[in-house]
Amino acid sequence: MKKFPLRFIMLLILSFSLSFSGLAYLLYLNAVFPELVPFHGGGERATLNSANNYTSQIPWEAYSRLHLTLQTNDTVKLYSNGDYICDCTSYDFIIEPGDYVLILLKSSSPVSGRFTAWQEIPLEKQLLGLSLLLVGLAGIGISTIILKKKYWTHKKGDISTVGRVQISLCA
Repeated sequence: MKKFPLRFIMLLILSFSLSFSGLAYLLYLNAVFPELVPFHGGGERATLNSANNYTSQIPWEAYSRLHLTLQTNDTVKLYSNGDYICDCTSYDFIIEPGDYVLILLKSSSPVSGRFTAWQEIPLEKQLLGLSLLLVGLAGIGISTIILKKKYWTHKKGDISTVGRVQISLCA
């Protein structure tokens, strides 16, 4: 039985670790990251009542492109950074990276609603995850080539045991 050098084993471990990390990061980016909007999670509730004089302000800061959807159970006056936008029960916003927007809702009667938020995945983050995955897979491929060339080459007449199967290479 041949022993594998430590360098080969370390290359294999590093390659599998990089592949796993890249795959896990890509899964995180696609499943979790869009709903992790800083300071707000996946959204915010807005309640307009007599206690807050039928107004509500929510600041939004975008670190990547941010999509906001407002849904309310009654019509509200919607303002963005002090500018009147419309009277509505639903509205969609897109906030560009680096922008800060103060959303103000006003009403003359009690209203409850919700902002739903999700952010786009920046290209740099996607490329990082894909690079980790590809470098790991390349390492696994190189390890496989080394394994085949150095450790699975046999001359005529050699007997090799692979797992529990015994193979004779006689011609």
